[in-house]
Amino acid sequence: MADPVTATIVAALAAASATKLGEGLGEGVVTTFKSFYRAVTKRFRSEPDAQEALDDLRLEQSDTKAVETVSVHLERAAREDQEIGRLLAQLRSDVAGINQEGEGSVVNQIHGDVSGSARVIQGRDFHGGIHL
Repeated sequence: MADPVTATIVAALAAASATKLGEGLGEGVVTTFKSFYRAVTKRFRSEPDAQEALDDLRLEQSDTKAVETVSVHLERAAREDQEIGRLLAQLRSDVAGINQEGEGSVVNQIHGDVSGSARVIQGRDFHGGIHL
């Protein structure tokens, strides 16, 4: 399963939109995304399976299987192409940095049953002690 940062980058790639990465993006992040988009698009054109997966994701952006498939192709491309790897690493850092600074979106993932006596507690930006 793709981690939340990679899934965010893949969603932005499918939508061809840097704004999918989060709000408050600086010019540097947008420029990096544009270079990344061009490099990945060029690479995927020569790989029919990767291009088909990206096209499928563009048609149905909420398809988690398509996100995972594109993520796998993207990881392989990043290992094989130094420029794509560098740009992906920079975007991961930028997207993770946005979330750590309190800007952008927050992703919460819960696996398992939370009914009955199970409880889920969420929080953000705590300052001081917490007693439960």
